[in-house]
Formats: sequence, C-alpha cells, structure tokens
Amino acid sequence: MKKALSGFVLLILMILLGVEKASADNEGLEMYRLYNPNSGEHFYTANWNEKEMLSRVGWRYEGSGWVAPLQGQDVYRMYNPNAGDHHYTLNANERDFLIKSGWRYEGVAWKSSGQYPLYRLYNPNARAGSHHYTLSEAEKVHLTHVGWRYEGISWYAIGLGAPTSHQSSSNSGNIANPEMYPNCEAARRAGVTPIYRGQPGYSSKLDRDGDGVACE
Repeated sequence: MKKALSGFVLLILMILLGVEKASADNEGLEMYRLYNPNSGEHFYTANWNEKEMLSRVGWRYEGSGWVAPLQGQDVYRMYNPNAGDHHYTLNANERDFLIKSGWRYEGVAWKSSGQYPLYRLYNPNARAGSHHYTLSEAEKVHLTHVGWRYEGISWYAIGLGAPTSHQSSSNSGNIANPEMYPNCEAARRAGVTPIYRGQPGYSSKLDRDGDGVACE
C-alpha cells in the first residue's frame, strides 16, 4: 500500500513539474503537438512529461503548435475510449453532450485568448483523428480542398508555435512543410503568403529580414 501511494505521489509530482516547465516563462504555455501514425490522431498537451511519455511509445513529436495564455476561457479535453481519440472544445454544451454519449472528461487542457485563431476542421471519413486544429490558413485551405469540413475557430492563442521540420500532417497526407516551397515565388503561386513563423511552410531562408514573416 505504501509503495502504491509513493508511486502515485511521484506521478503527481512529475505531472506538476511538466506543467511548470511548460510555463517557465510566466507568460504562456508552449503547447506540444504529437502525431500518432497508427491512428492519424494529433494530440496536444502543455505537459512536458506527457509529451516525453508519448514520444517513447511511438508518437511523433511535431514541435510546439502554439502558445496558450495562462488566463482566459477554458478549453476542455475529452477522450473517446472506443475510438481512442481526443477532442478539445471551448463549448461547455458540447462537452456535456459528449460526456452523455460516452466520452470521458479529462479536465481543462489549456486556456483561450489572444490574437491568433486556431481553426477546427473535421474529417467525416476518419474514425480517430477526425478533428484537426491549426493556426495555418494554408493548411486549413488545403484540408477543405481534400474533403475536410471547416467548423470555424476553435480557440485563440497568444503566440505562434515552432513546428519541427518534419511536421507530419492529418489523415489526408502531408501538409505543407519547409521543403515544399524552394522560394517565395513558389509560395506565392501556391497562394499561402505571407507565411508566419510557426506555420507549415515557414523557413528562415524565406524570411530574409528575420522578422518572423516569410515572403511578405
């Protein structure tokens, strides 16, 4: 019994330390984005230890998706035990409806406020990973062109993320990455300019003045 209690206390401390690491700047929470290549689900967390644990069991770490505020509206995290899928929403009515439908409520995941909208899209053909959330206008446009349904703004962020160069995409296939646009002319032809730091397609070589905006 004592060993079990000690293990539980250690787990709680690790979680708290993970959140503390994410909010070390006292301004916002860096939101880690991970991708499950088996189910197609993207997962988001501010907890460093949760991110590390998922990386060890096969999830692909894709960098930070955005910076969440420390204060603002609650964003609720839900889990579907049948599909193995997570869902995130600002809407308490949607949260309550999902709970009645068998989803598990996992608490407030982060807060919403700021100037950067995250778009919510839905894939009617997917069992898991059916919803996708992105800061990128280009990614939103691409997904709607390949059959996803745009469902509006999901929440707001106070800062852009920093995706890895191998950031993977949704179930539809690879979305824009830095290698996709060899120069600004190609990016303009694709209709995705300007590209902000943190958005798919951004790279430092396209941002010649280093202001965080490529091909402006």
